Amino acid sequence: MKGGAVPNIKFEDRAVAFIDVLGFKNVVDAAGQGGNKHAELETLIDLLESAVPNLDGTVDHTVPKDLIPKHIYISDSIILSAPLTSSQMPSYRGLSILVMRVIQISHLLLSKGYLLRGGISVGSVWHTDSNIVGPAYQEAYQIETNTLVPRVELSSSAKNHWINTEGHSNKMCLDYMARFMVNVLHDYYIQDDSHGAAERAFEEYSRTIDSNLRAPNHPEPVRYKWWWFKEYLESEVERNDYIIHT
Repeated sequence: MKGGAVPNIKFEDRAVAFIDVLGFKNVVDAAGQGGNKHAELETLIDLLESAVPNLDGTVDHTVPKDLIPKHIYISDSIILSAPLTSSQMPSYRGLSILVMRVIQISHLLLSKGYLLRGGISVGSVWHTDSNIVGPAYQEAYQIETNTLVPRVELSSSAKNHWINTEGHSNKMCLDYMARFMVNVLHDYYIQDDSHGAAERAFEEYSRTIDSNLRAPNHPEPVRYKWWWFKEYLESEVERNDYIIHT
């Protein structure tokens, strides 16, 4: 830090998620030309800025602040991290908490018509209110960068940690098309506890997907992302009778 105090970097074992909103660049480019996309950009930025703070506000006041995932919001990306374990709360499982937060964010953004892509890793990281450094962050970022479809994939170390702590029955993460990924459609984390909420949400998601598949101006790579997500959504509905019969 030039001209200031040298930061005291202390690495911790944390779970790290790097998630990116697909289509953000197109909204920005279109907004620069005026028209209704400028209003859409303002709404999207407000959503990204407020998503995690609003979710944090729902956490029980008895939960220690340092166990609530930290986050940094940069342009179209949200970076989150949480300690893997806690001496003050032995039952705390940081990777599970982080995955839950990613699912919540995914439902929120999907309800507004946006898909997520990302990576999750575990390991050493230093995370402050304004910066994040460490191998776990770099790995999560690389996973997101190398992923072509709208999934949030876990690194091999994160997958192993998940299986060791959560087992195979917890469907917050699952194997899909030869990748171990966050089940961003997990219906438990839809922010609506009224009767039929899951069914209504999935019907709305299907309409959003179909609308994007029919959009005449979408380039082929964009259409493929929506097709991939349509296949994933249909597989999740088929797997989960509760969604169908809510």
